[in-house]
Amino acid sequence: MPFQRGTALEGELRPDLTAQAQRWYLAALADDPRNVEALVGLARTCQELVSNPWWGDPLAASVASDLGREVVAIALKLAPGAADAHCVQGMLYSAAGKLDEAALAFDRALAMDQGLAIAHGFAAYNAAFLGSAGHTLPAIERAMRLDQADRRHSIWFFFGGFAELLIGRTEASIALLRKSLELNSSYGSARMFLIAALSLSGQNREAAAATASFRQQYPDGPAGACEQLWLSRSRSSTYRAQILPVFDAIRSLGVGT
Repeated sequence: MPFQRGTALEGELRPDLTAQAQRWYLAALADDPRNVEALVGLARTCQELVSNPWWGDPLAASVASDLGREVVAIALKLAPGAADAHCVQGMLYSAAGKLDEAALAFDRALAMDQGLAIAHGFAAYNAAFLGSAGHTLPAIERAMRLDQADRRHSIWFFFGGFAELLIGRTEASIALLRKSLELNSSYGSARMFLIAALSLSGQNREAAAATASFRQQYPDGPAGACEQLWLSRSRSSTYRAQILPVFDAIRSLGVGT
């Protein structure tokens, strides 16, 4: 079959759209195993599965992480100058806790294409895990200027809200996380950290309402997923001092455990 671009990846961030895009990329690779665009696209769908633990079980996420890194490595052997491939490699490294390798991959991507908004955005998110959350929001704002796609703006607002929460700017965090959810109401990560921001700012009624909404959307969130993605992901003492109070707030409301 002729290759169809995975336009589902440009729509709302949802598991069904990611699965649809993954099927397209796999079909394209069945026709042409050296199709770099399809390899990079498939790796990107793997990254989305890893970064959204509410979508499936931890074993599926672990398999997706390994598969994504293997697939993007093949793409880079075929096209070492592909900036988007370096970027997706960085995204997968970051999700796996390989933060220094991720930073290098984002640097390579941006050296090839300074206008690659997604690399600016994910590099800024990765920096927060390395203890530099204060640098995240300015880079996110640059990514948003470069990329006008509403779908990615939901992601950028989440990254900015997450970083602002880490450095204690709870009101700014709440505003950004709410903007993220306005663009994608099913974004579990944004809703979970909104719970923490509301709780830490003393807005207990609103935090309880956000918790109820989260539980309604994700009644079977996999145990341990939050630990992997946001607690054990970084060894930075600065980051760990920032994230632990956030998760104490989340756990106090029975979420993330």
